[in-house]
Amino acid sequence: MEGLKGLIYLDNAATSFPKPEEVLDAAFNFASKIGANPGRSGHRLSVEASRILFQCRKEIASILGKTESERVIFTKNATEALNFVINGICAKQGNIVTTSMEHNSVLRPLKARCKIKGIEIRMVKPDSCGDFSLTSFKEAMDKDTIAVFVNHGSNVIGSLSPIYDIAQITESYGIPLVLDLTQTLGCVPVDFYHFSFVIPVFTGHKSLLGFQGTGGFYIPEGIDFDPLIMGGTGSNSESDQQPSFLPDKFESGTPNGVGIASLLAGVNWIKRVGIENIRDHELKLCEAFLEGIKDHPKIKMYGKKDVKDRIAVVSININGMDPALVSMILDREFGILTRSGLHCAPWAHRTIGTYPSGTVRFAFGPFNTEGDVELAVSALKKIAEGRVSHGG
Repeated sequence: MEGLKGLIYLDNAATSFPKPEEVLDAAFNFASKIGANPGRSGHRLSVEASRILFQCRKEIASILGKTESERVIFTKNATEALNFVINGICAKQGNIVTTSMEHNSVLRPLKARCKIKGIEIRMVKPDSCGDFSLTSFKEAMDKDTIAVFVNHGSNVIGSLSPIYDIAQITESYGIPLVLDLTQTLGCVPVDFYHFSFVIPVFTGHKSLLGFQGTGGFYIPEGIDFDPLIMGGTGSNSESDQQPSFLPDKFESGTPNGVGIASLLAGVNWIKRVGIENIRDHELKLCEAFLEGIKDHPKIKMYGKKDVKDRIAVVSININGMDPALVSMILDREFGILTRSGLHCAPWAHRTIGTYPSGTVRFAFGPFNTEGDVELAVSALKKIAEGRVSHGG
């Protein structure tokens, strides 16, 4: 891709890059030829903007295995969506069950909300590879459990959580299960058609290949809460009360039209290529990377060795080296772009024993190649063996 100019981008867990040409074209088309505010006017450009929002809502519902597209709520990102859900659900006393693998976008608003409401947080911990015991979830839940929050794919070690097994448990209790699909929607097939109490939360700029500033959640029938933000919706303008119908209830203010146009194009690209094909490609790259580093005495990999139980996100450390230094050398000397540190998930690093320095994270995407993997493995070995200067 032209934008990379010889660089190897392996930071797709932070945001996917590059984007498909269709995504760029769709965003440019919206900005240059449509540009209107959806739902606020009756002229043709506003109607066309509304059509794009409607179609994107429909496509997101489809890849979630849902049919009621009006229940797809758009937000600026997954963090905002999680704040909507957390502040809405945690309105009564009881307990919340979550895991030690969650991102700060779950843990911080949960901690804040529970401090206000006096809600107990019960944290389920997996083993150091990210494997959960279903018994531990059952033991953590009781009649006072308000909701369960689980990360589908770890942004630190790439481990996949057994979300369908957990959903069967929460459904039997009638407890909402809030699933953070930030790392998985678009690269791992999901289907929540048969689940009534699952609230999927997603971002648009990672595996869905849209622009930053897009995301949302799906609110199932039978679950309701107050909106976090209220204001103009383009509907019921004669009333000073927030609309009660979906999606308007949760979507106040002008939406990110350019971003949603890009998101629609990203989802369409994914559907055309096939999520299974994307997953196969990314797991082949992941497997080649793990194979390339597995026998090196100075390179430590964290997480599951079987790629079928993970996404294409791999954390490593080199013995005796700060991960920030390793990541800097990869960038400056090899043009390989990774992310080091705690990845906004300090409890995950405590779980795998890498707190407080963290790890170096490699995250492969649909546009990476086997050649990228070979160069990354070669670079890591040269750094680990002291064949590259550690100077700044």
